[in-house]
Amino acid sequence: MTNIRILKARWWVAVMLVGAVLLVSGLACSSQSPKIGIYHKGRVLHVNVVAMLTIDEVKWTTSTRLPRPGATGEQFFQLQPTSEENEFVLMRVKVENHTATSVLLNINEQSAQLRDFLQGRYFPLDVEPIAQPVGVPETPRDRCNFPADPRYPEVCAKFLWNERVEEVQDDGEEKVVVRAQELPKGHGLDGWMIFEVPKDTAMRAFRWSAGDTVTIDF
Repeated sequence: MTNIRILKARWWVAVMLVGAVLLVSGLACSSQSPKIGIYHKGRVLHVNVVAMLTIDEVKWTTSTRLPRPGATGEQFFQLQPTSEENEFVLMRVKVENHTATSVLLNINEQSAQLRDFLQGRYFPLDVEPIAQPVGVPETPRDRCNFPADPRYPEVCAKFLWNERVEEVQDDGEEKVVVRAQELPKGHGLDGWMIFEVPKDTAMRAFRWSAGDTVTIDF
């Protein structure tokens, strides 16, 4: 009888542990995590993961204006995972400087990372070199599938990344240069970062590393 009781106790503990892991995992991959929408302060910066969602395909336009009937010259893009086993995690991130006179933010592939429960790490994608141009959507609401504001689905969100500017070189030719962004005191940045991860991966934490180090455990 003693052995039976021990086995039952061990089985119940195992069930409780599995249930706890599933609960934490479900919370971690959901925008309902209590850490979503809250500012977390580092040594210099305040960082807020405003929203987090998963999606199989990303569609957007670089235009920031509302569409006009008959408008031309507007470019549309899409991005699909490199494997059918993967999906995208999109994160809307706000970064604000309330401390230093100015902070230089080098927002690139190493500026942030997502971490799962199995020590996996995922880094943000630079979408411009890998984006695929597509035709004009059938309706204005199809311009993008992650709008800046759900109330206005025609207005596409912006990506959070280094700036690309055209500069005239010494030889007179124009060249696209990628530059870090300066964030003066009292200012902030707001945009989306895209991560490619295996499907149904539960995320444990988000780590911001540009200009400061801030870790948000979900």
